[in-house]
Amino acid sequence: MPRIARCEDGTRAVKYLFIFLGSLIVAVVLGYFISDDAGFVVIGYGGKVFRTSFVVFIALLIAGLTAVTIAWRVIYQLLTLKTRWQHWRAAFRRKRSRQALSNGLIALAEGNFNRAEKLLGREAGDASDTGIQYLSAAEAAHAQNAPDRRDTYLRLARDAMPTAAVAIQIKRAEMQLASQQTEQARTSLDYLADRHPDNKHVLRLQQQLYTLAGDTRAMLRLLPALRRHRVLEPDQLDKLELEAAEELLAGPFTSVEGGREIWQRLPKAARNHGACVALYARQLTALGDHDEAEELVRKSLKRRWLVDLVRQYGDVRIDNVALQLKRAEAWLVNRTDDPELLLTLAKLSLGAADSDKARSYLDRLIDLAPSPLAYRLLAEVHERAHDHTAANHCQREGLRLATAEAGVPVVTETA
Repeated sequence: MPRIARCEDGTRAVKYLFIFLGSLIVAVVLGYFISDDAGFVVIGYGGKVFRTSFVVFIALLIAGLTAVTIAWRVIYQLLTLKTRWQHWRAAFRRKRSRQALSNGLIALAEGNFNRAEKLLGREAGDASDTGIQYLSAAEAAHAQNAPDRRDTYLRLARDAMPTAAVAIQIKRAEMQLASQQTEQARTSLDYLADRHPDNKHVLRLQQQLYTLAGDTRAMLRLLPALRRHRVLEPDQLDKLELEAAEELLAGPFTSVEGGREIWQRLPKAARNHGACVALYARQLTALGDHDEAEELVRKSLKRRWLVDLVRQYGDVRIDNVALQLKRAEAWLVNRTDDPELLLTLAKLSLGAADSDKARSYLDRLIDLAPSPLAYRLLAEVHERAHDHTAANHCQREGLRLATAEAGVPVVTETA
């Protein structure tokens, strides 16, 4: 700005110089032509006659015009003094505001949030910068964990930039999420989602909110919109869907009907996932609906063989346990050395009161993969046969394995 002002002053000086030189040349030429016979001028007015030489008349005319011009300039300057003062004051405020904005943004970038807020929180002199200045002041207040001041600046920014109301509301939700103000963020995002349901950034913020709040039901309702607008990659969406479904199924069910309603509302992909099937079957078993749980697990195992499902099948007890055992034994044809299947068959054999089969399956299981649970079940088989010595031996072996797995040193007795 100073460089431009100097250029304008120089141009004005050259202009005045040419005017002066032009006037001087005109005066010299006139003086040359009238030097021999200057002539005179006679003016009559109201019975009076004024007579003067032509040169004096020209000089008086020029002086009069000059005086009128100067007087007009003085009057004009006086009349426009207030307006010019207002313009100068506004220009000064704009300059100061822009300087404060520049210094405030630098302080904000440097992490000097207190100074940044003081600089940016001033009333802006330029309307075009006001919204940006208040928005930056809100960031500085947010960095100082001052939500009340932050919200005040955001409100001022919205008033200064009504056309940017959506962007400011999104910024508010981002800050509320960063401060873990989940209820306030939910209110802000619900407002935005109602008016801008296709905004991808709003959808992404909702996903972050529901993850932070652990709201699995809301997450499952949001997932179709996340897929439709491709907010996340497909594998990320699949993971979110599975995690939300598993968390929902792991929660306590109050009734079979309520659990069935939750299950039917889950996406088809989740209902076909083995981990979700196992969780739902566990809930049904806990509520006493063993028949539906058995059918669900059995059909799921036909689609895909999963350890969780095999283990859960061993915990289900339909009225005809012998039929359930027979169905499970059919799987043994292709999986003779599957430890989880052997454990499930042993449990079902005990449920069917077939101790011989249970002992046979448990002996094979212990040979393949000994575990505290296998020894505990085998001890139960021996107790039913009234073989207390064998039962005690199995209990000791199971305890030894359990302490070894837990890293507890085993104390041996010495004679």
